[in-house]
Amino acid sequence: MRVVFTQINNRLPLFLESIGADWQQEDVQRPTGYRYYHWLQTTSGQGIVTINDQAILLNRGTGILINPHVPHQYQSVQPNQWRTEYLTFGGRNASDLLDSQQLNYQLFNKNNLTLQKFIEKNGSAVTLTSDPNELSIFIYRFILLLNQARQENGLLNPRQHNLPILADIKQFLDRRYEQAISNEQLAARSGFTTQHLNRQFKQRYHATPLQYLTDLRLRKAQVLLISQPELSIEQVAIQTGFNSSSYFIAQFHRQTQLTPRQFRQLH
Repeated sequence: MRVVFTQINNRLPLFLESIGADWQQEDVQRPTGYRYYHWLQTTSGQGIVTINDQAILLNRGTGILINPHVPHQYQSVQPNQWRTEYLTFGGRNASDLLDSQQLNYQLFNKNNLTLQKFIEKNGSAVTLTSDPNELSIFIYRFILLLNQARQENGLLNPRQHNLPILADIKQFLDRRYEQAISNEQLAARSGFTTQHLNRQFKQRYHATPLQYLTDLRLRKAQVLLISQPELSIEQVAIQTGFNSSSYFIAQFHRQTQLTPRQFRQLH
């Protein structure tokens, strides 16, 4: 069992924070996530990682890369029977090199042998006094292996892979438009970060999720204004998910250049 925390140089494009090998894995709970990228792989036994209420089984040879600040927890399936290896790393170039699509995590069910043995083979050379420049190269080599494994796992073609997720978000908005919906709620549902979900959804539907939601609510409001003239402007606002009539009126005018009352009078 060996764990090393290294000297971090934030000026380097990549840095290694810590590395562990042959680790008897204890239960961990991180409600606010970890501040760096966290690679965790099983060497023996089994563990369960939970992210967004999704339980992910890590068998022997299986690894997971968890993005920074993603809430998670993990535990052994059988007490004291889960052994792991891990890396924690960061740096200003880490995200671009990983091309991680800003997912909360990536699961590697088919790790190639070189990736599986990377920590075992190279970790013993890492010490408290290791040169940060050499460790930056060390992490670069590891990321290259991750990207190769991602290709082998079919994780490098995100557009087709993301379509069912984006369709689910759209359907959720279509069904629940009258309810309060936040970016955070949608990100948790999709498993993406808010930024990545916004980018992917906009590429697919030409608007961010909340822009789509506002447009949908306004179109629903137009129907109510015409079909149910007995409803007040405030009632229309509430039934279409706006949290105040003043905000509803402002958004309606911004899109149509008419107030809801003017729109109703025209029809």
